[in-house]
Amino acid sequence: MPPPSLLIFDFDGTLFNTHASIKETIKLTFTTLLPTSPPPPDRDIEAQIASGVGLADTFRSLHPTASTSPLPPAEFENWVSKYRELYAQHGQGLVAAYPDAKLLLQTVQSKGIPMSIISNKGVEAVKTALANNGLEGLVPEEFIIGDKTPGAKRKPDVGSFEDVLLPRLKEKGIADADRGNILVVGDTVADIGFARNLGSRVCWCRFGYGDKTECEGLRPDWVVDGLGGVVRILQS
Repeated sequence: MPPPSLLIFDFDGTLFNTHASIKETIKLTFTTLLPTSPPPPDRDIEAQIASGVGLADTFRSLHPTASTSPLPPAEFENWVSKYRELYAQHGQGLVAAYPDAKLLLQTVQSKGIPMSIISNKGVEAVKTALANNGLEGLVPEEFIIGDKTPGAKRKPDVGSFEDVLLPRLKEKGIADADRGNILVVGDTVADIGFARNLGSRVCWCRFGYGDKTECEGLRPDWVVDGLGGVVRILQS
């Protein structure tokens, strides 16, 4: 196989271990905004993390009124804002890059392969985590696409690529990549679905948060148990 023309990385559960930070900040958000009710049980929070859905959908599903009288969508935007505020204060300290994350990004950079992060996470949270873990500057900031980036869509929708990343790549003189030669690296069904919708190849990170049975059933092109496995794919 030829080397990838572009690498698109997921963030949570792929480059970074953010499970504890997400879970604890979700609980803290419920404790702050709904102090009269206990926070959702861990198993329900973990199921939402494994699905790869966005924050608004996560809070909508976990809210105690979800099955009776759901709150209006605008209300959950307030929950998302509070979550981000609390995450910046309390969650970032629980975030750590996975082993070989720096080696992987340096390998991609040394090979001259363009790379991007497309995440359902906010861009500032991604940039802060990269900086805190010594990875700042390896992924061009303009190629980091997240929730609230104008024009971005939650995976598996490919709008974040078509409407946001692709125009930015062209602005930098990077030719339109052959979709079949793009490599998506992610850990959930949303990432695999994104790759399939894009018509690209996909490497599933089995060590991440995705449901193992569901992800395996989608038959990703590669499966790795650590980021060093992605390095070996690139070197082969």
